[in-house]
Amino acid sequence: MRLITAVALTAIPACPALATDWSHKDWRVSVTVHETTEDRHLTCRASTGGDGDPVLALSVYSGDVGPPYSYPMAQVIERAPRGYGTAMQQGQPVDFLFDFDRGFAITASASAGFDSEGIATAETQLRPQDHLPMLQAMKQGRWVEIWAGNDMLYEASLSGFTAAYGKMMDSCGFDLALPPR
Repeated sequence: MRLITAVALTAIPACPALATDWSHKDWRVSVTVHETTEDRHLTCRASTGGDGDPVLALSVYSGDVGPPYSYPMAQVIERAPRGYGTAMQQGQPVDFLFDFDRGFAITASASAGFDSEGIATAETQLRPQDHLPMLQAMKQGRWVEIWAGNDMLYEASLSGFTAAYGKMMDSCGFDLALPPR
C-alpha cells in the first residue's frame, strides 16, 4: 500500500504556491496565482486596516493594462458585524482628507449591500480620473482620514504605502513609478 501511495504522489505535479504575503510598516501585500491550462495570471493587492476596522486597499491583475494607461483604484472596504449595518450607505459621498493639505480632498461614492452570507458590506468607488491623484496623495501623505458624511469612518496610516505599492506593482509585472503630484 505504501508503494502505491508513493507512486501516486510522485505522479501528481507540484502545485505552485497559491499566495505570497509581504509586509512593510502598516501595509501588507498579497499575491494570488490564478493558473489554468492556458494561462497564469496574478492578482496583487496592497492593504492596510482590517481586524474590525475598514480596509484601505488597491489591487492589480497581471493580465490588465497598467500604468501609464491605467492606475490601480484605491478603495475602502467595510464589513459590518453580523446583524449590524455599515457606516457607509448606498450612494453616500465618502471623502478622503490627507494630512499634508487639508484643503485637498478626493470624494468617492459608496456602494453598499450584503454578501452571500448576509453580512452588510460597503465599498467606495472612485471616478477614473481620480485614481492617479489619489495614489499620488497617498504617496505624499502620512495618513488619510476617511469620512462618511459627518462621521470619520477610519484614519488610515500611509506608513509603508510607497514600498507596498512598489512591491504590489513589481509582483504583477508593472512599472513602479508614480508621477509626482
